[in-house]
Amino acid sequence: MFHVISRVHPIAAVLLLITAGLADFAAAGSVQAPRTALVERAIATAEAAVPNPEFVSGEHWEQFTRTLRDPEVQSLNDEEFRRAFNRATDSLPFTHLRLHWQPGMREGNESDRPAIELSWPGDRIAMVQVRMFEEDPAVFTETMNAVMASDAEALIIDLRSTPGGSFPTAAALSRALRREAVDAGAFLTRAWFARHGDYPDLDQYAGIAALEELDLAAFAAQLQRDGAARLVLPAHDDPIFEGRLVILTDRDTASTCEPLVYLLQQQGVPVIGERTAGAMLSAEHFPMDETFRLFVPVADYLTPDLVRLDRNGIRPDIEVPASQALERALAMLGSL
Repeated sequence: MFHVISRVHPIAAVLLLITAGLADFAAAGSVQAPRTALVERAIATAEAAVPNPEFVSGEHWEQFTRTLRDPEVQSLNDEEFRRAFNRATDSLPFTHLRLHWQPGMREGNESDRPAIELSWPGDRIAMVQVRMFEEDPAVFTETMNAVMASDAEALIIDLRSTPGGSFPTAAALSRALRREAVDAGAFLTRAWFARHGDYPDLDQYAGIAALEELDLAAFAAQLQRDGAARLVLPAHDDPIFEGRLVILTDRDTASTCEPLVYLLQQQGVPVIGERTAGAMLSAEHFPMDETFRLFVPVADYLTPDLVRLDRNGIRPDIEVPASQALERALAMLGSL
């Protein structure tokens, strides 16, 4: 999950009108009015926010809305309804549309594990396991500095079951692997599609302004201003890890992980494991009612060579079950 911290202003204005209209509708007296109002609010929110308008029209979207409007589905209790909603999104041509609890409504299963961990699975082989691209990017920088200060000759980056996070932490890890500038891809909002009608060609892509500051506030501001933003990691002269690299993936390697995997694979770094999740969009939470909030994609993503990773994923160079990926990597690196 790739987060945006500020809502796109035109969408917010539309949602104010939607909320006002649905409040009157919910007061009409139907037993299912609150659930019906929630469904209509969720549909309208997605239709206003999803970047590519083609994704919220046509057969798949119509089937999705029919499912949500089914009286039997609307009569489910909160937990069953949330599950039914999220199952229904699986057939859509885009990811990241999910119904979540409002904060504090349910106890989560938050892990007390750190976001990044360093271990040594073999002689002079370091392994950096990323649970989530979150927390202070400096923590990722410190971990990579520890690898570079060691006598490690090889590094395994374990992204199995890593659901994503935010790009500043991924950039901190990437910075320790490459000195040259890296074009990390572009994000496109509804405003881009309203203006251009389709995805960019290579010339249009090159014209998308690069983000000047690699932080979420600057990212959100540029999306609001331009409708698109390109992430370019600047060149630098700091130390980098210059040994052998291997990446481990599985079907739950998602979102922020996927551009990193794609770009390193393009540079010749072997990827071992399973095809990644194919869930790479930028999304944001919108409140629906006191119980639920809706996670909605607000920007699509393209690699520098115009590949959409969402609903596609990345095929590994060596495809093995995730449980065997580390063993295969160690064998490749000569540790076994």
